[in-house]
Amino acid sequence: MPEKIKIAQALFGYRDGHHLVAASVTLEPRIRQFLATVTDGSGPEERDGFKEALTGLPVPDSNYYALFCTWPAPEMARPGCVWSHVLLLDIADLAQISDLNKLRSYFKRPDSISKFENIKLPLDVSVSSFDSRLSPLHDLRRLELLLRNLYEEPDQGIVILDENSKPWLDIVFNVWSQQWPKLRRTFAFSTASLADRRLSGVKFDLQIAPLASARLWRRNETPTLVVAASIPNSDSPRPIWLEIAVNDLTAAMGESVRNFLFLYGSDVEKPRRAFSSLCLAYDQLEQHPNPDFVESLKLVGRLFPNKAEALRLKESVIIPKGNLEHAAAAATFLFENIEAQAYSEVPFDHAGLASTLWEKKREWVVWLLGHMVQQDGSPAIRSFAASIAKLVKASDLREISDRHPQLAPLLVKFNPLLAFEVDTWHLPSRVQSEIIEVLKETIQNPEDWAKVVGAMFISATYVSIHTSVEKAGDAVMWGAFRWLKEEISSQSLPSQPWREALSKPAFRLLASETSLPPDSLALCAWCVQSDAVFEVLSASRPDIKALAEQVSGVVPVPLRMSTSFLLMALGLRSANEDGVRLIVHTYYSVNDSLASRNYSSDSWALLTSELPNLGWRWDWDRCEKLRRAVHQVLSQYSTEQKASIKGVDKHVFNELSSLVRVEKNDSNDFSD
Repeated sequence: MPEKIKIAQALFGYRDGHHLVAASVTLEPRIRQFLATVTDGSGPEERDGFKEALTGLPVPDSNYYALFCTWPAPEMARPGCVWSHVLLLDIADLAQISDLNKLRSYFKRPDSISKFENIKLPLDVSVSSFDSRLSPLHDLRRLELLLRNLYEEPDQGIVILDENSKPWLDIVFNVWSQQWPKLRRTFAFSTASLADRRLSGVKFDLQIAPLASARLWRRNETPTLVVAASIPNSDSPRPIWLEIAVNDLTAAMGESVRNFLFLYGSDVEKPRRAFSSLCLAYDQLEQHPNPDFVESLKLVGRLFPNKAEALRLKESVIIPKGNLEHAAAAATFLFENIEAQAYSEVPFDHAGLASTLWEKKREWVVWLLGHMVQQDGSPAIRSFAASIAKLVKASDLREISDRHPQLAPLLVKFNPLLAFEVDTWHLPSRVQSEIIEVLKETIQNPEDWAKVVGAMFISATYVSIHTSVEKAGDAVMWGAFRWLKEEISSQSLPSQPWREALSKPAFRLLASETSLPPDSLALCAWCVQSDAVFEVLSASRPDIKALAEQVSGVVPVPLRMSTSFLLMALGLRSANEDGVRLIVHTYYSVNDSLASRNYSSDSWALLTSELPNLGWRWDWDRCEKLRRAVHQVLSQYSTEQKASIKGVDKHVFNELSSLVRVEKNDSNDFSD
């Protein structure tokens, strides 16, 4: 069933003054007063050719557009009285009417003051009844005169002087119908103004007035362009926009122009001013499309330089629509052209464009960003670079950096997650230093800095070690533990600069008595260095006991020797059952290291403080010193006590006790 709209009606006439006589809707007092003012006669006397006036204007602070017809009412006792039949159209309904001319058929002059019952009911009409194509206009001189002045002087009220208003009726209504909803609902006009209707407070765009009233308009201080209808049109060729508008209203054309205006006129700032620009855009984009995609972008940018208007039009031309070359051209345009400023608020899908270009034209994207990175950083550049940064993998950075060293820090700025990847910290040292400076501005969370440290630690970089560790704070060791899961942990120990940088945070973590997994505990203890480790570790800690049982299983090979020496030192230092467990678990590995001289000086420094002095003749025998220190601890336990030590196999204990047994004469051999 065809969609219908209801059009409210009102009648204004003389009742001890010009007032509302009847209406199909209850009108608020302010609206009633406004309509009473604008529907009254516009002049004190009748003029031939101007007895019937059609007026359209928006009703302030309402959703109504008022279209009314005004007739003289000589039957009234008072001179100058008029009838005005008003159609009150909802502005949403006004947008649906294709041919506004057809509204004129609903105007009825009342026969007398008592016959207006039909006004008390709204008009119930079908939208489809307005859908026919506008009848072509043939009065080209008047049509061109109106269009040219109306749209070339968009900030002025246009007054056209003529001897008769009737030739203008079809023209005015067709021009009004050509307008898109935003323009037509603000367009105020009168086809018969005997005096300036703007005195009622309405800013009229167009008034048709008697030729004899010319002096009245020239005295008016309001910006007004007064044009005599008798002035011939210019002999010069019509501008393109005017040719399009005239052809649309005079020829049996399709509705492509109208559709274009309706589609893209909705978000222009000043509709009357935008009319000619939209027609030019139609010509360049639809009627005579420019094969140079960028030139079309530039044109629209020049036509609508205000970045906040014509967003739908700008979006329609800037979106590549699957064309890869257009996508590349759009990206270049957004970064390089002054006209691109007009597109800065277009909701452009930089992520989608970036994804397409990164997949298909990667080398070009790298070149483009490298070329643009030196610029001031427009929103378009930042948005595009941010989208690319989210697609870049850390493994891509080496190639990118080789071509454009300044680009890697920019990508990390827009995607700090790249700093969590080891490959990022294999870049040249200068680039790494620039990345650190970027991260200082973009990362504030210590936990995220710990992730950065983890990647740097694994890469064994020497760049900004202490700065990064400081930024990570107490979270830094949790980042460093990532090293334990990487293959490099099975090959070599971290560098001395890293060990020194992590020493204090490792000490703080151990001092917090947080229970750590065996491999994490081993790394922390190695970082602390020196005998400071004895301040926070003891044989009685549960995680130390667990570490002693799993040294050869979960601790990375490069850490095992230092860990065994530490556990042995803690065991000898404790000299109790907890210490015995550590001694039993680590004696053989420590003794083998001493015998083969495969140990570090700092590991020996930890252990030697717990070993006896054998005198200057025998102190060189470090294995013997270990044997005697262990014997001294184990000899304290009887057979029954040995069996009761939890976590120690009795047979292993006995074997070790036998191995380190010291005979009396052996003891004398080492006395000085």
